[in-house]
Amino acid sequence: MGQLERRAEILEQNGYHFLWINNGHGPELWMWDVPSEVDDQKEIAAQAYGDVLVVGYGMGVVQKLLSDNQSVASVTTIEISPEVIEECHRVFGQVHGQVVVGDFYVYDTDKRFDCVVGDIWIDQAGRNVDEYKQFKQKAASLLKPDGQVLGWGSDYFEYLIRQNGGG
Repeated sequence: MGQLERRAEILEQNGYHFLWINNGHGPELWMWDVPSEVDDQKEIAAQAYGDVLVVGYGMGVVQKLLSDNQSVASVTTIEISPEVIEECHRVFGQVHGQVVVGDFYVYDTDKRFDCVVGDIWIDQAGRNVDEYKQFKQKAASLLKPDGQVLGWGSDYFEYLIRQNGGG
């Protein structure tokens, strides 16, 4: 089976940026930097400390905020799509932190992190609780003993897990 053609494009409208990803199924709006999104990312970045692993680069909003957080020692991102990194570099002229191109779910490193930040689940309607659980399990394997998993929407998924008898 051939490699799926993947494209990333960042468009600007009214001073905001919108990241579109096309995985061969037509374009999907993946991320945007409108004020409410940036505020959510600020909340996550403010909780982070030490060595941080971010899962998915997006447009680098949380990476920039993490870099500005004096409690954060290092920022490493694992991004599955080199096209996203290339497009961010083209549009913004830089990427923040160290970037590893690869699949988070098979990412293997001896380094352990104080925080793992995730925002890679597409469906926040609660249908992807299993995807969230898989993410959390992989993230835990990369954490230092007292590390924490942070992520947009994780409180909601944790609520759903509790409602359904744990997880």
